[in-house]
This record gives sequence, structure tokens and C-alpha cells, in this order.
Amino acid sequence: MAGFEYLKKFFQSENFRYEEEEGILSFKIQGVNYFAFTNDSPFLQIVIVCNISNKDKTKILEICNELNSDKFVTKFILRGERVWCSYEFNPSEHTSSDEFMAIFSILDKTSDEFLEKMSKL
Repeated sequence: MAGFEYLKKFFQSENFRYEEEEGILSFKIQGVNYFAFTNDSPFLQIVIVCNISNKDKTKILEICNELNSDKFVTKFILRGERVWCSYEFNPSEHTSSDEFMAIFSILDKTSDEFLEKMSKL
């Protein structure tokens, strides 16, 4: 089963709303906007997008590299005028609601850490 199908099952079991459009699931959990990709991969990538317009890209890359070297399950990727805070894993029928909620919490905390470092530029 494709990874995103497990996320959709989680949404249904927890009565969370989501939108599916052009290969992307978009949803909000505890006030934070997330995105996930719908593809045939068994892996699921969940992303928080951080806007970084009008910032020095060299400094942004330094922050991304610093955080990437310090974190094991999240990855920061510079894409144009945005940075993706990403968590990728291989969900299964054994992935619990608590695990999904922990992933959202990890992404929220690490994106906050990125934004805090950005605010000091």
C-alpha cells in the first residue's frame, strides 16, 4: 500500500479533514499547516513549508545544514523562496495514531527551531 494511504486512514479514524489536490494532501493539525505527497511509494513524506523570502540564501543554507547535521528524522531543504521541513518514513498498518501525532509534533518543533534561527539573521 502507498504510504499516503495510511495517512488517509489515520485522518478517517481521527475525523481530521484534509484536501487532496494534484498529488498533494493538505491538512491542518493543531493550527499548523502540513502537506503530504500522494504517490505510489511505500514511503510517506510530510512537510511544513517555511517562507524565507528576502533572506540571504547562503545563511539559510548554513542554518539548514546545521539543523540537518543535528537532527536524525527531519530534513531541511531550500526550495526557491521556501524551506521544507520534512519527515519521511515507511508507515504500515502498525503505525498508531499516537505515532502520527508525534511526527506532527516533531515537525512543528523543528520548524519552530528553524524559524527561531531565521529570526536572528
